[in-house]
Amino acid sequence: MKYKNILFDLDGTITDSSPGIINSYLYSLEKIGLAEEDIDKLRSYIGSPLRAYYTERHNLSTAESDIAVKHFREHYAETGIFENTVYPNMDELIDELSETGLQLYIATSKPLVFAVTVLNHFDLKDYFNSIHGSDMSADNKPKDKLINDAILMNGLNKNECVMIGDRYHDIHGAKTNGIDSIAVTYGYGSRAELEKEEPTHFAADSHELREILLAQK
Repeated sequence: MKYKNILFDLDGTITDSSPGIINSYLYSLEKIGLAEEDIDKLRSYIGSPLRAYYTERHNLSTAESDIAVKHFREHYAETGIFENTVYPNMDELIDELSETGLQLYIATSKPLVFAVTVLNHFDLKDYFNSIHGSDMSADNKPKDKLINDAILMNGLNKNECVMIGDRYHDIHGAKTNGIDSIAVTYGYGSRAELEKEEPTHFAADSHELREILLAQK
């Protein structure tokens, strides 16, 4: 097989975490006396660095956005993290990839502690050789750095790697690191956003992902 090392994003790729993230954003805004009427606009920030929504959408200062992020994580850690579902057939695909002998990794902008909690909650953690996530700062670790960490820490051959994700950060991060990418169109990024980054492949669902990843089985 061409791809022996499969790097997955988490939110918008393996799980649909949008209900919990949206509710946590709304909670944080209420705590600081703001509101959001355009939920679709809010949804477009899922998968971006957490601070960006507050500074770009609501013009908050760094100090103000730090307070908003604190409230967001307060709600998310207790409630929002579990308002989450695995995308259809994704758990079966992950199991099959592992059984086939492929090596699986996570590269997510989500804080590492939250990523581990989510994967444990859905009994998926043990499928992954390593999990690479952000710390609890408001800025999140850049996706290209997370991908690079996974490659270097595991001694991966870039020619055998592919990054799977739903936002431009994922595809751009793969390109920056010189590896192939699969843009999934069922997540939070628009088709136009993903096309601009020129991914190696597109996949509309877990079945199309399977076809790409196991094509040379």
